[in-house]
Amino acid sequence: MQAKLKLRIVTLSLLILPMLAIAAEGTFDERLSVPAGAMLEVDTGSGSIDITSGPGRDVTIIGKVRVNKKSFWRRGDADEILQQVLDNPPIELEGDRLVVGHFKDRGIGSRVSVSYEIVVPADTRVAANTGSGSISVSDIAAPVDVGAGSGRLELKNIGGPVSAKAGSGSIRAEGVAGEFRGNTGSGGIYLAQTSPGDVKASSGSGSIELVGIAGSLKASAGSGRIKVEGQQDGDWKLGTGSGSISVRLPGDAAFELDAESNSGGITIDHPLMVQGKISKRHIRGEVRGGGPLLKIDTGSGSVRVE
Repeated sequence: MQAKLKLRIVTLSLLILPMLAIAAEGTFDERLSVPAGAMLEVDTGSGSIDITSGPGRDVTIIGKVRVNKKSFWRRGDADEILQQVLDNPPIELEGDRLVVGHFKDRGIGSRVSVSYEIVVPADTRVAANTGSGSISVSDIAAPVDVGAGSGRLELKNIGGPVSAKAGSGSIRAEGVAGEFRGNTGSGGIYLAQTSPGDVKASSGSGSIELVGIAGSLKASAGSGRIKVEGQQDGDWKLGTGSGSISVRLPGDAAFELDAESNSGGITIDHPLMVQGKISKRHIRGEVRGGGPLLKIDTGSGSVRVE
């Protein structure tokens, strides 16, 4: 009985040993120049992306490559693929379009994880996507479009329209000059806007905080609070299934209010001329003669307009 038990242990150890091998890792560093107003497209299946601006027309791309040896039976296969990527990084420049992360050989692309650190001219348009990993973009004076299947998105000092989408992860955008579109399946959204632009923000599960808003606004959360500060230059529509909603407007703001809470109080710190029947759950009226529509709806939570 003891001999059989020992034999089984040895056999199990032999099966586990190949699994203990670590990944093959390496780094490439590429430098090139791009024309004014170039387009940068970055895509990685697994890995983080960090993009910022630098002087002149030069671009620097640092790729940190990781090949998991667990997916290979032969010990040298992972090292061979790593060397192929380091010798021929997935970087293509055609005219004003710079593509990073596209592997022509899908077999290589599916087994490689690459994280990128990229420096580009400030006027570069950016589109970046990762299947799993975070994305950071800062100091770009052009449109930015980012997406992550799983991972946080961070944007700072963006001088053009922003589109950010995360399957699972938070979105934080500071210093956005203009239009903003943000959507996350699970995670919070924070936006600080520095110049006018329409805003749309939605979260399946997570809070939404929007500061300095100057434009039309639509914000919705399946479950989470919504907090907004700014000046209405268009209609604002805010809704959450479960959570409080608070809005702060200038002291002289003029607007039309339509606020409803199925479970929670409604507080208005502005002179309101009520229309129709007064209800604890639903208030409709005009503030200072009316103006853009401020529509607020929460399934469960309080409403406050300051």
